[in-house]
Amino acid sequence: MGKFPYFTEVHDEIREIARGAAEEFKKTAEEADRNHDYKIVEKNLKRLAELNLLGIHVPTEYGGEGLDLVGHMIALEEISKGCLGTAFSFNTQRLAMDAIRLGGTEEQKKKYLTAACEGSIISFATTEPEAGSDVASMKTTAVKEDGGWVLNGSKHYITNAIIADTHVLFARSNSLDNPKPVFTGFIVSNDNPGIKMSKVENKMGATASPTTEYFIEDCHVSDAAVLGTVDEGMPLALSALEIARIGIGTQGLGLMQVALDQAVAYAKERVQFGKAIAKNQAIQFHIADMASRVEGAMNLLYHAAWLKDNNLPAAKEAAIAKLFATEQCTWVCNMAMNILCGPGYTTDYPVERYFRDAKVLEMGGGTSEIMRIIIARQQIGKF
Repeated sequence: MGKFPYFTEVHDEIREIARGAAEEFKKTAEEADRNHDYKIVEKNLKRLAELNLLGIHVPTEYGGEGLDLVGHMIALEEISKGCLGTAFSFNTQRLAMDAIRLGGTEEQKKKYLTAACEGSIISFATTEPEAGSDVASMKTTAVKEDGGWVLNGSKHYITNAIIADTHVLFARSNSLDNPKPVFTGFIVSNDNPGIKMSKVENKMGATASPTTEYFIEDCHVSDAAVLGTVDEGMPLALSALEIARIGIGTQGLGLMQVALDQAVAYAKERVQFGKAIAKNQAIQFHIADMASRVEGAMNLLYHAAWLKDNNLPAAKEAAIAKLFATEQCTWVCNMAMNILCGPGYTTDYPVERYFRDAKVLEMGGGTSEIMRIIIARQQIGKF
């Protein structure tokens, strides 16, 4: 792949640092996946903090590197090549930090972003048993009391919650009987007695990135815990999620690149009927299709990031990039398994893990169907 026009010398330096980290993480990726060992991912996140990558996008006054979204994507792309579970948790950390960066008070930014850059983990929660794609169906409530709020409800499928020191969560701040729901964001410490962790999900892929259910029972927080403006939590959550979608697509980009590399290497070595299968036109066509999808995803993703970095509208472009990159990642990983055939279906090669990991990217941060709704609305308008 040639020099991409959005990359600078600083970006090249980031790639080298992240590539080194990915090589470290690759050594334990299979073990982490096999044992569903989120402690390995937690350790990897701490390592990213040591390398100044965890807060790469955070302004320097809060302990970060103050770099652009393109820089974060470069790091995320490389980490995805080494361990998708780590990359998935890394991007979720950014999602939670972005919510604080975009909506937090100066005091909140100094307290939580600085700690997060140093390795303190934050989760982000909108999803509930009855609120997935339909975020506005959240049933967790926030009731005002003297000097603060009391929160009650539950959160489901929350990445990093079991290893988090702090939770960014959203709750309905008007009556459930009100036909027009409004929501407010909160920052809640994990040591609050009202936060009760439940089960860690047993997933098909990205198994080492912990996905947790937790309950919120008479959770009392002060007014200082409010993130952003009361009753304006939904726009804040959606703004952070738009950035995260580009990151989810970027994980797909990294994953499909290593799947393609594995397929090419195997095709050159595997001999059938007296010649390497890479000499068969059918295999060459498959590899050409895989490479085309990788290039297409790269261009869509980095263009969307460039738009965000330049404060230009990017809702449609982010959704297109996420939709294309994640669906094509699943296709490329499936094709890589086809090229390896029997060996690809075994754990002797990492391709079967790539295939299992790929599927979660189509769902995280908004399903493919939701992406298509966003794209259509942006293209033809609401009617």
